[in-house]
Amino acid sequence: MFSDSPEEVNKSFKYLIISRATRSSALIFVTLALPLYLHFLNFSAVFIGLLYIPITLFNVFLTLILGRLGDKIGYSRILFLGEVFPVAGMLLMAVSANIYFIATGAIIAGITGGAGGMRGAFSPGMTAFVANNYGAENDRVGKLSLLLATASAFSIFGGLFLGSYAFIKNITGTIMFYRIFFFISFILVFISLISLSRLKEYRRPKKTTRVMKKQSLRYLIRIMLPNSINAAAIGISMPLLPLLFELKYHVDPSIIGYLYTFAYVVTALGSYISGKYINGMFDSLKIASIAHILQGALFIIIAFTPLFFLAGVIYIFRMGIAGVGSPMRGAINVRGIDREDYGTSTAIQGISGRASQLTSGASGYLMDLNFAFPLLIGGSLQALGGVLYYTLIKSWNPGKHDQAGKAKA
Repeated sequence: MFSDSPEEVNKSFKYLIISRATRSSALIFVTLALPLYLHFLNFSAVFIGLLYIPITLFNVFLTLILGRLGDKIGYSRILFLGEVFPVAGMLLMAVSANIYFIATGAIIAGITGGAGGMRGAFSPGMTAFVANNYGAENDRVGKLSLLLATASAFSIFGGLFLGSYAFIKNITGTIMFYRIFFFISFILVFISLISLSRLKEYRRPKKTTRVMKKQSLRYLIRIMLPNSINAAAIGISMPLLPLLFELKYHVDPSIIGYLYTFAYVVTALGSYISGKYINGMFDSLKIASIAHILQGALFIIIAFTPLFFLAGVIYIFRMGIAGVGSPMRGAINVRGIDREDYGTSTAIQGISGRASQLTSGASGYLMDLNFAFPLLIGGSLQALGGVLYYTLIKSWNPGKHDQAGKAKA
């Protein structure tokens, strides 16, 4: 999977695009469907929220192992190994309606976080792979925006799968509807696995530290705090959002599927615009931070919105903003990281983010108290995270920190 040829590395990038396309269609459907499916099986919102805790813990453990390993054996190999788990998990969810099969499959597949359009783009090693093979930040933003736009565009199919609920359930029944599309999702992720086996990457520099360089660690600490706050916000507000729409506005799962489908179109457009027209023209840190703040503010507005149509329009607009900010944030997150530390640093970022999503365990309780609480609390935290992100990264001066370290030595 290693190559010294720029032509081979660049040509193999198409396989990463194929992977992000197929896995996005699958993961979006499963992420949207899981709380609705469990609710149909008569499990409470509290139980569903608590299920996300073992899912998150398993993902923390897996991300730690794969990220650290990536610095040694290569990020393309980690991408491949990481994809084995959703393949196995989705197969388990498809073969039985037993809660133990469903829960185990969801845990192994990593069905956590929100069903945003970029949900299928990220997996252990993805950001590190891009950072390792594309040195300039503008190039990284361009590649990430292409990957995120592709993931968002193909997330449309996940939304359409759920959108077919009203028609297909009349033929198959509700339980069989979900199981059929879990199996389709399994096939799509298996295609992603095969595609990842064709990836090529540049050989990595030999790692000179047991964990990471001090310079990388200093920058990483600045990234982790705001990103952890944002992840906590996502954990509170996003995983049960499809169920919240169903219960608060009394809409059919098909309508929810179509809402998310439109949101994915706008998210893809936002990511495309970010890479094509905003990248290099504006301060990426400002754009990424403002995007975070606006996403949180719009969740707060949705919390007080009485009409489903209006809430849907606001949510779609919010996801377009997310599409604009995410590619820039992905590049900024490795801006101050040494090349030999990409895997470890992105893994630690992923761990802090996933661990913060343990707040999803509280989302069911909050929703039981009041439908507005998850969006109010989650939105406020996300806006705060955006402010901190700008403040901490703006004040980062690598030259100053390096000189301070030498002076102490």
